[in-house]
Amino acid sequence: MVTFHHGVTRCYCPSAEVAKRALTRGLDPSQIRVYGLPIRPSFCRAVLDKDELRKELGLHPELPAVLLMGGGEGMGPVEETAKALGHELYDHRRRRPAGQVVVICGRNQALRSTLLSLPWKVPVKVMGFEKQMEKWMGSCDCIITKAGPGTIAEALIRGLPIILNDFIPGQEVGNVPYVVDNGAGMFCQDPREAARQVARWFTTETDELTRYSGNALKLAQPEAVFDIVRDIHKLQPQPAALTRIPYSLTSPFSYHI
Repeated sequence: MVTFHHGVTRCYCPSAEVAKRALTRGLDPSQIRVYGLPIRPSFCRAVLDKDELRKELGLHPELPAVLLMGGGEGMGPVEETAKALGHELYDHRRRRPAGQVVVICGRNQALRSTLLSLPWKVPVKVMGFEKQMEKWMGSCDCIITKAGPGTIAEALIRGLPIILNDFIPGQEVGNVPYVVDNGAGMFCQDPREAARQVARWFTTETDELTRYSGNALKLAQPEAVFDIVRDIHKLQPQPAALTRIPYSLTSPFSYHI
């Protein structure tokens, strides 16, 4: 449940839906700004094109790629989904891969070790905790992840169709309908079905993949972090006196100042 403090000067909302909740719970329109979820500035800067990124990151230059994540801690059914992708993205009739997989295991070293030890019939890149997610997302064509707000916001900026496979009860549950209802992705907790959907996107349903990507880009707000800072700057006539900016985060994405 999203909570709002009536005494704030600004309530920065990541979406119109959250702004409506703020209004219904007593905030004045003058307090509310809808700029999006602030994320690292590197996602807003120009990046190499997909071909160059794949060359830099050591990916297959021609095969479509799915990015599989479980947050910074490698949570959720990552191992099961990776195995399912390895099976579904192999064309058994032609005996060749129909796609490739990038798995970001985060700090979960046990998961990374397990995946590195497995035999794969398709190209699989298994990584640990990564600080250049803008490049990994830019090199891929879709993403499977839990419903973390930061990952969703970054994926939208990169135009990645999203398959949400898990969420943290309470704080992340509202992020699922935001993605699904806006046509930027789907929710699927079955690793096998999620893998089948990716296989369809890469083979027989490429038009649907393109449509989801377009919807994701429509939701993206890459300038959010800059817009919020500019607005705070306007509120403070002497920036040097601004020593502390308290904020709170609830889901789906609500910042209070």
